[in-house]
Amino acid sequence: MPDFVYVARNTSGQKQEGVVSAPDHSAALSELGDRGLVPIQVRERTRRRSRGRVGTAALARFYRQLADLLRSGVPMLRALRLLAKQSSNPRLAAAAEDVTQKVTEGAGLAESFARHDQIFTDVQCAMVRAGEQGNFLEDVLERIADNLEHASRLRSQVVGALVYPIILLLVGLGVVVVALTVLVPKFEGFLANGDALPGSTKLLLATSALLRADWPLIVVVLIGFIATVFVFRHHPVLRRVRTDWPLRIPLASGVIRAAVTARFARAFGTLLDNGIGLPQALAVSRDAAGHQHLSVAVGEALDRVKEGGSLVPPLADSGFLDPDTLEILTVAEESNTLAPALGRLAVGLERRVEDRLTLLMRLVEPILLLAMGGVVFFIFLSLVLPMLKMNSTVT
Repeated sequence: MPDFVYVARNTSGQKQEGVVSAPDHSAALSELGDRGLVPIQVRERTRRRSRGRVGTAALARFYRQLADLLRSGVPMLRALRLLAKQSSNPRLAAAAEDVTQKVTEGAGLAESFARHDQIFTDVQCAMVRAGEQGNFLEDVLERIADNLEHASRLRSQVVGALVYPIILLLVGLGVVVVALTVLVPKFEGFLANGDALPGSTKLLLATSALLRADWPLIVVVLIGFIATVFVFRHHPVLRRVRTDWPLRIPLASGVIRAAVTARFARAFGTLLDNGIGLPQALAVSRDAAGHQHLSVAVGEALDRVKEGGSLVPPLADSGFLDPDTLEILTVAEESNTLAPALGRLAVGLERRVEDRLTLLMRLVEPILLLAMGGVVFFIFLSLVLPMLKMNSTVT
């Protein structure tokens, strides 16, 4: 009897992971239902998992082409085989081949997608499952492709906006390092009288000497620090720092909150719009936002909804959502129009993110230029002042 690895939520909304033995996938789902668990993902333990990441653009193209083929009357198996052969991404092609094999054996498309959780997310699998059950699979696949393409465009805009400041910062650091290791040492001979030097000049010479003498140690420390952060990146302390610290930055806090809320609203609204019930949509979209504070608040909202209450108070108590968003959710819940309201909310928040990113980048560029100019001016002043002082003394 095969073993199935599952991820599910209990009656209180807590995520549980484990292994269940069952003759097949349907029997495993029934076993989880008997235990009072809502399955999020169930896969056979002996399967070979797809490794690595697939680009958002490639995945969106896969969904779009699959929807076009199905809408054109191409059978599911033939469409999957064509995509598996034509895909330029080897990981996506391997996953498509495995999906084709499982569909041939009688498994559903969503069930086959769920076997490759590193490529197809829980939200996508839930939407595909709803499309299969409601006989509107092509529409669901196109909607997933639209969401992925929109996310890819937004990510490209963010990366494009950060390219120039990052290049500017790297060039500035390079200039400072060259000045400290090449330029400053040439002036040490003219600054023999160390006792009469200004404090800024002493600091500059000491920094230059430290950088030239101990640069191997500095490099090792930096590499060790980066390696430590990477290895322990999933530690609760580091995860808490990653989630809490950016929210304390005045300019970045609003952008982060809006981006996280938009991601949650789009996932939640899309699930509701595809006929998925409110509790299940909350459970699936709980982790879609990708932020611990909002995930905890959504979990509390899920508990409140199961008890027959409103989902808005727990979200308001978290302090993560802004008053305008809470007001929209309150009115939408009372009027039973959550799905369209969440879609409009996501669009509005994404526009706000784009506008604030543009403003932020406009502020960062002059700040970096001023900082670079200030450092260069400090180096220049620290070198010139002692020489001017010595010149006046000789005169």
